[in-house]
Amino acid sequence: MNEVPSVRYQFGDYELDASERALRHRGRACRVQPKVFALIHFLILHRARVVAKETLFREIWPDAYVGTASLTRLVKEARRAVGDDGREQRVIQTLHGYGYRFVAEVEATAENGDSEVEQTIDLARRSLEAALELGARDLRARVRDYAETCLSAVHTAQRESG
Repeated sequence: MNEVPSVRYQFGDYELDASERALRHRGRACRVQPKVFALIHFLILHRARVVAKETLFREIWPDAYVGTASLTRLVKEARRAVGDDGREQRVIQTLHGYGYRFVAEVEATAENGDSEVEQTIDLARRSLEAALELGARDLRARVRDYAETCLSAVHTAQRESG
């Protein structure tokens, strides 16, 4: 099993700790279902772009077919977990007919001193390696997601540095 880099993402009064798989509000743990956490984490990692619904289906439910209603329900739960709603969309924005984007300002902190770009690229690389080991059904999509994750990290770093 791949170890998740120890990165904490702060947005508003919330903090998502990737290695502990924890979401906190003002320092207090928030109880969230694993798929809700996975959705929030994935959207944060890809916050420099809009994430297509199809990508979310692949990432959140890799071995199952679920309908749009399941994704809509999960997004609603994720918004509730981070103090957002469908009207305000201060944290998770809907792009109707396409997908979702994490729009809140995020500050990332890596415990080992690596930059967020290095952490994100390392996570993407290890995810691709894991997919190859498992014989991923749709390797082309995994490679595309890897490249998009790397580009997202670079764009985020450029935006935050100047």
